[in-house]
Amino acid sequence: MAGRLDQIEHFLQDSLGHAFLAARPDLPYAVSRILLGIGLPDSSLTAIWHRLDSFLFNVIYNTTNKQMLLIMDDRRKIRATEDMITDLADRLLALRYASAVPTPELEAQLYDLSRNGSFSAMRTLLEKYHPSDAEREMILRVLRENHQLH
Repeated sequence: MAGRLDQIEHFLQDSLGHAFLAARPDLPYAVSRILLGIGLPDSSLTAIWHRLDSFLFNVIYNTTNKQMLLIMDDRRKIRATEDMITDLADRLLALRYASAVPTPELEAQLYDLSRNGSFSAMRTLLEKYHPSDAEREMILRVLRENHQLH
């Protein structure tokens, strides 16, 4: 399962604010379709992540009239950055493989994602797979340096 709509909506609301989501009630459904790989010629995790990242950027850009300014639930105004959007796409993509049974194919895709900077993939590799000591230390170092250990 690529993530339940309520999980997707929760991630979107936490990152983009309730007001943004109210303006785009179709967004959780569109994200769900992307997570399922619907309409993508390449449904690898890396391809889905890039598609989701690009889609989210375009939706935010167009919905905010090119300003990228979001009003959060506590009324703070924040500017959506590329890093913030990429992180959101990464966390949403993790819904696709979070409950998947570990397989060598999934492990290979997670390593591809981690080489492309996916912190969620790195955490999953540490939790569900058994990287070598050297790989484990490298992943932990990258996560620590980027304040991504939860």
